[in-house]
Amino acid sequence: MVLDIRKLVLLREVEASGSIAAAAQALNYTRSAVSQQLSALEAETGVALVDRGSRRAGLTVAGRALVEHTERILERVEAAEAVLLAVTGGVSGELRVGVPFHEGPALLVPVLTGLQAQHPDLRITLHGVAASEGREAVRLGRLDVVMAARYDQVPQKPVPGLHEEPLADDRVRIAVAPDDVTVAGGCGPVALGEFAHRPWILDPDSGIGKLALHACAAAGFAPDVVADTGDMHAALGLVSLGWGVALVPDLVPDRPGYPVRRVPLAEPELTRRLSLVARRGALERPAVAAVLAAVRVAADALVNDSAGAQPEAGAG
Repeated sequence: MVLDIRKLVLLREVEASGSIAAAAQALNYTRSAVSQQLSALEAETGVALVDRGSRRAGLTVAGRALVEHTERILERVEAAEAVLLAVTGGVSGELRVGVPFHEGPALLVPVLTGLQAQHPDLRITLHGVAASEGREAVRLGRLDVVMAARYDQVPQKPVPGLHEEPLADDRVRIAVAPDDVTVAGGCGPVALGEFAHRPWILDPDSGIGKLALHACAAAGFAPDVVADTGDMHAALGLVSLGWGVALVPDLVPDRPGYPVRRVPLAEPELTRRLSLVARRGALERPAVAAVLAAVRVAADALVNDSAGAQPEAGAG
């Protein structure tokens, strides 16, 4: 029995997407083509891999086990291809980079612009991606690298096969309206409990939203959520208009025309850890290696520049 890698990729996509139809759409195949290829894979292996008895197609125990091996197989195949590219070619081709479009350009675009100038045969495309979807998009091969975030207080299920290159540690402060009386005239850190009876703006399903819920619970209260949004610029606009308060990382720039005050919080200080994520199998691919190397060089400067530019509490 010789397993067909293309069929293994289809099986993995069914697990990730949750259905044959969704997997077909993600891979730009017809549903019948995916179903036929999976049936052929089951015939070749002699075991049922897809549970077709429910409305949402899931994998059998054998199917899930095969996907676990598929991750390692694909990693080794991609690593072999990357080595060949490193030996036979320069930095060229297309590099698909996922960024959050508020702070992503300021952090990454100067680095990527320099890379394209240095390597004219390299084409870099930027793709807006939700923070919760970036790592999975890289794992499934839809993106080559992505800027991602994590918080120490918010556990995340590890995504197999990924390498994370540290980019910056980003302080998180609480944003309030410019004339907010809770912190009027103050310039030092404020306890989060001071905002226990204030309306909050947060998306409970986002990383920063989960951080806010955790921090508020640790401070002894549940926030009164009056606006559910994961869009940081929308949140800053609402904060500026006095609709509520929100936790905002420092590297998220102010929204033009909507001034806010960013107030440092008392211990424990909250931090967002930014990284550039790539598949382990692609690390020796020239384009991926080049962008990771450039990020290593630029990371310290990005953090220092941001720290010097950020206003303290009381500034607009």
